[in-house]
Amino acid sequence: MEIEHKLGGTQVEYGYIWWKTKENDKYRQILPEGDFTVDLQGQKIAGRKVDWKQGRVYIGKKPMQELFQKDDVVIISKSSDGKAVIVRKKEGYEPPPPDLVSKLRDSQRNTDDPTSFEKALVEAFQYLGFSAEHIGGRDEPDILINDDFKIILDSKTTKEGVITERYINFNALDRYKEKYKANHLGVVAPGFSEGYVRETAKKRGVILIETEAICKLLENHAVYPYEPTRVVEILFKSSKWVISTMDIPPSTIDQERLIEITAKILSDIRSTGKQSFTSRELHIAYQWQGLNYEVDDIEN
Repeated sequence: MEIEHKLGGTQVEYGYIWWKTKENDKYRQILPEGDFTVDLQGQKIAGRKVDWKQGRVYIGKKPMQELFQKDDVVIISKSSDGKAVIVRKKEGYEPPPPDLVSKLRDSQRNTDDPTSFEKALVEAFQYLGFSAEHIGGRDEPDILINDDFKIILDSKTTKEGVITERYINFNALDRYKEKYKANHLGVVAPGFSEGYVRETAKKRGVILIETEAICKLLENHAVYPYEPTRVVEILFKSSKWVISTMDIPPSTIDQERLIEITAKILSDIRSTGKQSFTSRELHIAYQWQGLNYEVDDIEN
């Protein structure tokens, strides 16, 4: 669950998140009783505690004033380790379909209707910002992502356990790649056995993606959206051939990086007295300083 919260009134000025006490039940679903840690745009702030009588929690004047302005809208959610996560709502943000993660988990075991898993994956990648299309049928891939990235995905269901090599037609995947001029090949399944299937996938350039990794992407994306390019990096450019939940970084890491870059740019503008820089100028300057900031990061 998550809450869309507007920082109206003097919340930013005094360092609080507050709400009407009649909404306590809603906020109790996310904010714990007793002391807890807040993840505020990537900053960890420990020792926070809700005042339920007043309907508020003190975050801190300095971090609130540094990160937010009056009338900003934030998304409040609860992380898997019990932290309260607060991030600014990104333009174009949409909450995830409430049943999408459940749909993926259920359909991956539905061998009587494997198409339901294919369609759930299409829905998942569309939510992540891709132009995903369900194709299916004889001699066709299950899913085509026809963006600049050109990705072919096949899905595999099994009633229990994991997928072995015999489930995957690697020759067919090669044909799909050539037919659609794809840059990346992936197979999504509940899991993959050790040994041959992993070795063959590596030799053939196919990424094996566990369903739970996709679920983790969706959950993180609901807290703070990934850019599609970032999802491609995570799934297809990590130098790993099997992607599990352990390989899915929090989306708030991207926000922390943007905050770091923004602070650096503002500091340089102040110190040089120059009113503005182009992203290309900054990129070249930061390369000389040994900072790995991409042009796209700077432009964002």
